[in-house]
Amino acid sequence: MTPSARVTLRQLCNLDLPAPVLLPSLLPAIRNVVPATHAAFFYVDANGNMVNMYAERMLPPEAMARYYERHYRSDSSAFSRAWARLLASHDPVSSRTVTAAEKAGDYYRDVLSQLDVEHIMYGVIRAPGNGRAPIGQLSLYRPTSDRPFTPTDADALRDVLHYLGEALKPAPYVPAAALAEQTAEEAMAVLDDDGNTLFADDGWLRLVRLARGEPITPSQASVEPRALREFLRGVALAASAARNAVHIVDSAWGRFAFRHHLLAGAAGDHATALVVSRLAAEQVRLTEGAARLQLSAQQREVALMIALGQTNAEIAEKLNVSVNTAGYHVKQVFAKLDVHDRSEVAAVLRRA
Repeated sequence: MTPSARVTLRQLCNLDLPAPVLLPSLLPAIRNVVPATHAAFFYVDANGNMVNMYAERMLPPEAMARYYERHYRSDSSAFSRAWARLLASHDPVSSRTVTAAEKAGDYYRDVLSQLDVEHIMYGVIRAPGNGRAPIGQLSLYRPTSDRPFTPTDADALRDVLHYLGEALKPAPYVPAAALAEQTAEEAMAVLDDDGNTLFADDGWLRLVRLARGEPITPSQASVEPRALREFLRGVALAASAARNAVHIVDSAWGRFAFRHHLLAGAAGDHATALVVSRLAAEQVRLTEGAARLQLSAQQREVALMIALGQTNAEIAEKLNVSVNTAGYHVKQVFAKLDVHDRSEVAAVLRRA
Protein backbone atom coordinates (compact mmCIF):
# COMPACT_ATOMS: atom_id res chain seq x y z
CA MET A 1 0.00 0.00 0.00
CA THR A 2 1.37 3.39 -0.98
CA PRO A 3 1.02 6.31 1.45
CA SER A 4 -0.84 8.28 -1.24
CA ALA A 5 -3.48 5.54 -1.60
CA ARG A 6 -4.12 5.58 2.14
CA VAL A 7 -4.33 9.40 2.16
CA THR A 8 -6.94 9.42 -0.60
CA LEU A 9 -9.00 6.75 1.13
CA ARG A 10 -8.88 8.58 4.45
CA GLN A 11 -9.83 11.88 2.80
CA LEU A 12 -12.82 10.32 1.08
CA CYS A 13 -13.98 8.70 4.33
CA ASN A 14 -13.75 12.05 6.14
CA LEU A 15 -15.93 13.97 3.64
CA ASP A 16 -19.09 13.27 5.67
CA LEU A 17 -21.07 12.30 2.56
CA PRO A 18 -23.88 9.71 2.57
CA ALA A 19 -22.43 6.25 2.05
CA PRO A 20 -24.34 5.53 -1.19
CA VAL A 21 -22.97 8.71 -2.78
CA LEU A 22 -19.47 7.83 -1.61
CA LEU A 23 -19.34 4.12 -2.54
CA PRO A 24 -18.71 4.53 -6.30
CA SER A 25 -15.53 6.45 -5.47
CA LEU A 26 -14.69 4.61 -2.27
CA LEU A 27 -14.39 1.12 -3.77
CA PRO A 28 -11.76 2.16 -6.38
CA ALA A 29 -9.84 3.89 -3.58
CA ILE A 30 -9.91 0.67 -1.54
CA ARG A 31 -8.65 -1.22 -4.58
CA ASN A 32 -5.67 1.13 -4.68
CA VAL A 33 -4.89 0.03 -1.13
CA VAL A 34 -5.50 -3.68 -1.83
CA PRO A 35 -5.21 -4.42 -5.57
CA ALA A 36 -8.31 -6.16 -6.95
CA THR A 37 -10.19 -6.10 -10.24
CA HIS A 38 -13.53 -5.17 -8.66
CA ALA A 39 -15.23 -4.87 -5.29
CA ALA A 40 -18.61 -4.81 -3.60
CA PHE A 41 -20.16 -3.77 -0.30
CA PHE A 42 -23.16 -5.61 1.20
CA TYR A 43 -25.28 -4.11 3.98
CA VAL A 44 -26.41 -6.88 6.36
CA ASP A 45 -29.14 -6.61 9.01
CA ALA A 46 -29.15 -8.10 12.52
CA ASN A 47 -30.64 -11.35 11.19
CA GLY A 48 -27.88 -11.84 8.64
CA ASN A 49 -29.97 -10.79 5.64
CA MET A 50 -28.53 -8.77 2.77
CA VAL A 51 -30.59 -5.55 2.73
CA ASN A 52 -28.70 -3.46 0.17
CA MET A 53 -25.54 -3.57 -1.90
CA TYR A 54 -23.27 -1.68 -4.24
CA ALA A 55 -21.02 -3.61 -6.59
CA GLU A 56 -18.73 -2.51 -9.38
CA ARG A 57 -19.94 -5.55 -11.32
CA MET A 58 -23.55 -6.60 -10.83
CA LEU A 59 -25.54 -9.58 -12.00
CA PRO A 60 -28.43 -8.50 -14.23
CA PRO A 61 -31.81 -8.60 -12.44
CA GLU A 62 -32.79 -11.87 -14.14
CA ALA A 63 -29.54 -13.55 -13.03
CA MET A 64 -29.97 -12.05 -9.55
CA ALA A 65 -33.46 -13.56 -9.40
CA ARG A 66 -32.05 -16.99 -10.30
CA TYR A 67 -29.41 -16.57 -7.59
CA TYR A 68 -32.16 -15.75 -5.09
CA GLU A 69 -34.26 -18.77 -6.02
CA ARG A 70 -31.42 -21.31 -6.34
CA HIS A 71 -28.88 -20.20 -3.75
CA TYR A 72 -30.36 -17.67 -1.33
CA ARG A 73 -33.99 -18.58 -0.70
CA SER A 74 -33.63 -22.34 -1.30
CA ASP A 75 -30.96 -22.47 1.40
CA SER A 76 -32.09 -19.44 3.36
CA SER A 77 -29.47 -19.73 6.05
CA ALA A 78 -26.45 -20.06 3.71
CA PHE A 79 -25.71 -16.33 3.48
CA SER A 80 -26.46 -15.74 7.16
CA ARG A 81 -24.27 -18.71 8.16
CA ALA A 82 -21.36 -17.37 6.15
CA TRP A 83 -21.90 -13.93 7.69
CA ALA A 84 -22.05 -15.45 11.17
CA ARG A 85 -18.69 -17.18 10.57
CA LEU A 86 -17.13 -13.87 9.58
CA LEU A 87 -18.51 -12.19 12.71
CA ALA A 88 -17.37 -15.02 14.97
CA SER A 89 -13.78 -14.76 13.82
CA HIS A 90 -11.40 -12.66 15.89
CA ASP A 91 -9.93 -11.39 12.64
CA PRO A 92 -12.18 -8.99 10.65
CA VAL A 93 -10.30 -9.84 7.43
CA SER A 94 -10.22 -13.21 5.67
CA SER A 95 -9.68 -14.53 2.16
CA ARG A 96 -10.17 -17.65 0.12
CA THR A 97 -9.73 -19.12 -3.35
CA VAL A 98 -12.52 -20.97 -5.13
CA THR A 99 -11.93 -24.72 -4.90
CA ALA A 100 -12.17 -27.29 -7.67
CA ALA A 101 -15.28 -28.74 -6.00
CA GLU A 102 -16.92 -25.30 -5.93
CA LYS A 103 -16.17 -24.84 -9.63
CA ALA A 104 -18.25 -27.91 -10.36
CA GLY A 105 -21.26 -26.46 -8.55
CA ASP A 106 -24.20 -24.31 -9.63
CA TYR A 107 -23.18 -21.31 -7.51
CA TYR A 108 -19.89 -20.95 -9.38
CA ARG A 109 -21.68 -21.27 -12.73
CA ASP A 110 -24.54 -18.90 -11.84
CA VAL A 111 -22.61 -16.24 -9.92
CA LEU A 112 -18.84 -16.38 -9.53
CA SER A 113 -17.97 -17.26 -13.12
CA GLN A 114 -20.36 -14.57 -14.39
CA LEU A 115 -18.45 -11.98 -12.37
CA ASP A 116 -15.00 -13.46 -13.16
CA VAL A 117 -14.24 -14.29 -9.51
CA GLU A 118 -11.59 -16.77 -8.39
CA HIS A 119 -10.05 -15.16 -5.28
CA ILE A 120 -12.04 -13.26 -2.63
CA MET A 121 -11.05 -11.15 0.36
CA TYR A 122 -13.66 -10.28 2.99
CA GLY A 123 -13.67 -7.44 5.48
CA VAL A 124 -16.26 -7.01 8.23
CA ILE A 125 -17.13 -3.32 8.57
CA ARG A 126 -18.34 -2.16 11.97
CA ALA A 127 -19.91 1.12 13.05
CA PRO A 128 -17.74 3.52 15.03
CA GLY A 129 -18.27 3.96 18.76
CA ASN A 130 -18.45 1.69 21.75
CA GLY A 131 -21.02 -0.74 20.37
CA ARG A 132 -19.05 -1.48 17.17
CA ALA A 133 -22.18 -2.99 15.64
CA PRO A 134 -21.52 -4.76 12.33
CA ILE A 135 -22.68 -2.82 9.27
CA GLY A 136 -21.83 -5.15 6.42
CA GLN A 137 -19.32 -7.00 4.33
CA LEU A 138 -16.68 -5.61 2.01
CA SER A 139 -15.63 -8.07 -0.70
CA LEU A 140 -12.62 -7.69 -2.98
CA TYR A 141 -12.29 -9.91 -6.05
CA ARG A 142 -9.54 -11.21 -8.32
CA PRO A 143 -9.94 -13.41 -11.43
CA THR A 144 -8.38 -16.76 -12.29
CA SER A 145 -5.53 -15.05 -14.09
CA ASP A 146 -4.50 -13.16 -10.93
CA ARG A 147 -2.74 -14.34 -7.77
CA PRO A 148 -4.55 -15.13 -4.51
CA PHE A 149 -4.74 -12.51 -1.77
CA THR A 150 -1.74 -12.54 0.57
CA PRO A 151 -1.16 -11.82 4.27
CA THR A 152 0.31 -8.47 3.17
CA ASP A 153 -2.98 -7.66 1.44
CA ALA A 154 -4.86 -8.61 4.60
CA ASP A 155 -2.65 -6.34 6.72
CA ALA A 156 -3.28 -3.44 4.33
CA LEU A 157 -7.05 -3.89 4.59
CA ARG A 158 -7.02 -4.23 8.39
CA ASP A 159 -5.09 -0.98 8.52
CA VAL A 160 -7.95 1.03 6.96
CA LEU A 161 -11.06 -0.70 8.30
CA HIS A 162 -11.61 1.95 10.97
CA TYR A 163 -11.95 4.63 8.28
CA LEU A 164 -14.59 2.60 6.47
CA GLY A 165 -16.81 2.14 9.51
CA GLU A 166 -17.35 5.90 9.78
CA ALA A 167 -17.89 6.38 6.04
CA LEU A 168 -20.30 3.46 5.49
CA LYS A 169 -22.52 3.74 8.56
CA PRO A 170 -26.21 3.54 7.54
CA ALA A 171 -28.11 6.82 7.44
CA PRO A 172 -31.70 7.80 6.54
CA TYR A 173 -32.35 8.38 2.85
CA VAL A 174 -31.94 11.96 1.68
CA PRO A 175 -31.33 13.08 -1.90
CA ALA A 176 -27.70 14.01 -2.35
CA ALA A 177 -26.94 17.70 -2.01
CA ALA A 178 -24.15 20.03 -3.14
CA LEU A 179 -23.45 18.14 -6.34
CA ALA A 180 -21.52 19.66 -9.21
CA GLU A 181 -22.46 19.31 -12.85
CA GLN A 182 -19.49 17.08 -13.54
CA THR A 183 -19.79 13.63 -15.04
CA ALA A 184 -18.07 10.89 -13.07
CA GLU A 185 -19.19 8.09 -15.40
CA GLU A 186 -21.81 7.56 -18.07
CA ALA A 187 -23.39 4.90 -20.27
CA MET A 188 -25.86 4.70 -23.14
CA ALA A 189 -28.72 2.43 -24.18
CA VAL A 190 -31.23 2.23 -27.01
CA LEU A 191 -34.83 1.48 -25.95
CA ASP A 192 -38.02 0.57 -27.76
CA ASP A 193 -41.36 2.24 -27.02
CA ASP A 194 -42.09 -0.19 -24.18
CA GLY A 195 -38.84 0.58 -22.38
CA ASN A 196 -37.18 -2.68 -23.40
CA THR A 197 -33.43 -2.44 -23.95
CA LEU A 198 -32.29 -3.08 -27.52
CA PHE A 199 -28.65 -2.20 -26.87
CA ALA A 200 -26.73 -1.07 -23.79
CA ASP A 201 -23.19 -0.23 -22.72
CA ASP A 202 -21.60 -2.38 -20.02
CA GLY A 203 -22.22 0.15 -17.25
CA TRP A 204 -25.80 1.01 -18.23
CA LEU A 205 -27.70 -1.42 -16.02
CA ARG A 206 -25.68 -0.62 -12.91
CA LEU A 207 -26.15 3.15 -13.32
CA VAL A 208 -29.88 2.84 -14.04
CA ARG A 209 -30.39 0.68 -10.95
CA LEU A 210 -28.63 3.33 -8.87
CA ALA A 211 -30.66 6.14 -10.43
CA ARG A 212 -33.91 4.31 -9.69
CA GLY A 213 -32.80 4.43 -6.07
CA GLU A 214 -34.37 1.29 -4.62
CA PRO A 215 -32.28 -1.06 -2.44
CA ILE A 216 -30.55 -3.72 -4.53
CA THR A 217 -31.29 -7.06 -2.88
CA PRO A 218 -31.86 -10.66 -4.01
CA SER A 219 -35.43 -10.56 -2.71
CA GLN A 220 -36.33 -7.66 -5.04
CA ALA A 221 -34.71 -9.17 -8.14
CA SER A 222 -37.86 -10.87 -9.46
CA VAL A 223 -39.78 -7.57 -9.69
CA GLU A 224 -36.82 -5.44 -10.73
CA PRO A 225 -36.91 -6.02 -14.56
CA ARG A 226 -40.48 -4.71 -14.84
CA ALA A 227 -39.79 -1.88 -12.40
CA LEU A 228 -36.74 -0.82 -14.41
CA ARG A 229 -38.72 -0.81 -17.67
CA GLU A 230 -41.40 1.39 -16.09
CA PHE A 231 -38.77 3.67 -14.61
CA LEU A 232 -37.03 4.05 -17.98
CA ARG A 233 -40.30 4.73 -19.81
CA GLY A 234 -40.97 7.56 -17.38
CA VAL A 235 -37.42 8.89 -17.69
CA ALA A 236 -37.59 8.83 -21.50
CA LEU A 237 -40.90 10.74 -21.50
CA ALA A 238 -39.61 13.28 -18.97
CA ALA A 239 -36.33 13.76 -20.83
CA SER A 240 -38.03 14.17 -24.21
CA ALA A 241 -40.22 16.93 -22.75
CA ALA A 242 -37.44 18.60 -20.76
CA ARG A 243 -35.45 21.62 -21.81
CA ASN A 244 -32.45 20.49 -23.84
CA ALA A 245 -33.82 16.91 -23.50
CA VAL A 246 -32.05 16.50 -20.13
CA HIS A 247 -33.84 15.04 -17.11
CA ILE A 248 -32.25 15.08 -13.63
CA VAL A 249 -32.96 12.27 -11.16
CA ASP A 250 -31.92 12.42 -7.50
CA SER A 251 -31.73 9.15 -5.60
CA ALA A 252 -30.07 7.81 -2.48
CA TRP A 253 -27.10 6.92 -4.71
CA GLY A 254 -26.55 10.48 -5.92
CA ARG A 255 -27.61 12.67 -8.84
CA PHE A 256 -28.06 11.35 -12.36
CA ALA A 257 -28.67 13.17 -15.65
CA PHE A 258 -30.53 11.44 -18.50
CA ARG A 259 -30.17 12.84 -22.02
CA HIS A 260 -32.74 11.85 -24.64
CA HIS A 261 -32.16 11.35 -28.37
CA LEU A 262 -34.82 10.16 -30.81
CA LEU A 263 -33.50 7.73 -33.43
CA ALA A 264 -35.45 7.43 -36.70
CA GLY A 265 -34.98 4.57 -39.16
CA ALA A 266 -35.28 4.68 -42.96
CA ALA A 267 -38.47 2.60 -42.78
CA GLY A 268 -40.14 5.12 -40.48
CA ASP A 269 -39.54 3.13 -37.32
CA HIS A 270 -37.88 4.80 -34.36
CA ALA A 271 -36.23 4.13 -31.03
CA THR A 272 -34.96 6.16 -28.10
CA ALA A 273 -31.34 6.59 -27.14
CA LEU A 274 -30.76 7.50 -23.50
CA VAL A 275 -27.42 8.54 -22.04
CA VAL A 276 -27.18 8.39 -18.25
CA SER A 277 -24.48 10.34 -16.40
CA ARG A 278 -23.65 9.95 -12.73
CA LEU A 279 -22.70 13.41 -11.52
CA ALA A 280 -19.83 13.75 -9.10
CA ALA A 281 -20.12 15.27 -5.63
CA GLU A 282 -17.96 18.37 -5.41
CA GLN A 283 -16.04 17.09 -2.40
CA VAL A 284 -15.26 13.83 -4.17
CA ARG A 285 -14.13 15.65 -7.31
CA LEU A 286 -11.71 17.75 -5.28
CA THR A 287 -10.36 14.73 -3.36
CA GLU A 288 -9.77 12.70 -6.50
CA GLY A 289 -8.23 15.73 -8.20
CA ALA A 290 -5.74 16.17 -5.37
CA ALA A 291 -4.77 12.50 -5.72
CA ARG A 292 -3.82 13.06 -9.37
CA LEU A 293 -1.44 15.95 -8.71
CA GLN A 294 2.25 15.68 -7.89
CA LEU A 295 1.82 16.65 -4.23
CA SER A 296 3.18 15.13 -1.05
CA ALA A 297 0.71 13.50 1.35
CA GLN A 298 0.65 16.58 3.58
CA GLN A 299 0.33 18.95 0.61
CA ARG A 300 -2.66 16.96 -0.61
CA GLU A 301 -4.26 17.29 2.81
CA VAL A 302 -3.72 21.06 2.82
CA ALA A 303 -4.78 21.50 -0.82
CA LEU A 304 -8.07 19.73 -0.17
CA MET A 305 -8.77 21.77 2.97
CA ILE A 306 -8.10 24.98 1.03
CA ALA A 307 -10.38 23.86 -1.80
CA LEU A 308 -13.13 23.02 0.70
CA GLY A 309 -12.96 26.59 1.99
CA GLN A 310 -11.20 26.04 5.32
CA THR A 311 -9.23 28.87 6.87
CA ASN A 312 -5.62 28.74 8.05
CA ALA A 313 -6.89 28.49 11.63
CA GLU A 314 -9.08 25.50 10.74
CA ILE A 315 -6.20 23.87 8.87
CA ALA A 316 -3.91 24.46 11.87
CA GLU A 317 -6.43 22.79 14.19
CA LYS A 318 -6.81 19.71 11.95
CA LEU A 319 -3.04 19.35 11.47
CA ASN A 320 -2.37 20.10 15.14
CA VAL A 321 0.13 22.85 14.25
CA SER A 322 0.32 26.60 14.79
CA VAL A 323 -1.51 29.03 12.51
CA ASN A 324 1.88 30.29 11.25
CA THR A 325 2.90 26.74 10.31
CA ALA A 326 -0.44 26.20 8.57
CA GLY A 327 0.15 29.42 6.63
CA TYR A 328 3.56 28.12 5.58
CA HIS A 329 1.98 24.90 4.28
CA VAL A 330 -0.63 26.91 2.38
CA LYS A 331 2.11 28.94 0.68
CA GLN A 332 3.89 25.71 -0.22
CA VAL A 333 0.74 24.44 -1.94
CA PHE A 334 0.34 27.76 -3.79
CA ALA A 335 3.90 27.46 -5.06
CA LYS A 336 3.56 23.81 -6.03
CA LEU A 337 0.35 24.44 -7.95
CA ASP A 338 1.55 27.79 -9.35
CA VAL A 339 -1.49 29.68 -8.06
CA HIS A 340 -1.89 32.93 -6.13
CA ASP A 341 -5.14 32.66 -4.19
CA ARG A 342 -7.32 30.08 -2.51
CA SER A 343 -10.04 29.92 -5.18
CA GLU A 344 -7.45 28.91 -7.77
CA VAL A 345 -6.56 25.83 -5.71
CA ALA A 346 -10.10 24.48 -6.06
CA ALA A 347 -10.03 25.19 -9.80
CA VAL A 348 -6.79 23.25 -10.24
CA LEU A 349 -8.17 20.26 -8.31
CA ARG A 350 -11.36 20.27 -10.40
CA ARG A 351 -9.39 20.31 -13.64
CA ALA A 352 -7.23 17.42 -12.42
